[in-house]
Amino acid sequence: MSVNGRALSRSGALAALIASLSLSSCLKSTEPQPSTLQLSGTWSYTGLQTSPVTESLAGSLTISRESGTSFQGRLDLVGTNSQSGQTRVLGGLVSGAESSGNVIDFDADLETTPRRHVGQIVADTITGTWVGEGSNGTMSSGTFRVERESR
Repeated sequence: MSVNGRALSRSGALAALIASLSLSSCLKSTEPQPSTLQLSGTWSYTGLQTSPVTESLAGSLTISRESGTSFQGRLDLVGTNSQSGQTRVLGGLVSGAESSGNVIDFDADLETTPRRHVGQIVADTITGTWVGEGSNGTMSSGTFRVERESR
């Protein structure tokens, strides 16, 4: 019985150690980390939607929170249809991260069409492309450029 008791005692201690390590790693993952990106502030956004209709985009991207290589903020735009001249206001929350050296990947929840942006950071400018899919399956895509206004 002492051999079985010792085996049970060891397996119980091992299970407790694994549980405490798992719990401590979970707790650490939710703590804000120092930012490695330095993107906080306001950025001037310009872009061009190339499909399904051509539309120029202008507004601002505000990065309000950073942790490690991830960030959150808000994107507010005015889209102008190049044929009709009609405008529409687009705005929504942004969340993203650095996906590799100087490349960021972020989602902007604009209207019913979340848009995924992927861009290259060079100094205080980010340029790239975006793609979105509406709830009805309509695809949209285009290019964007953001330039830092303030930190």
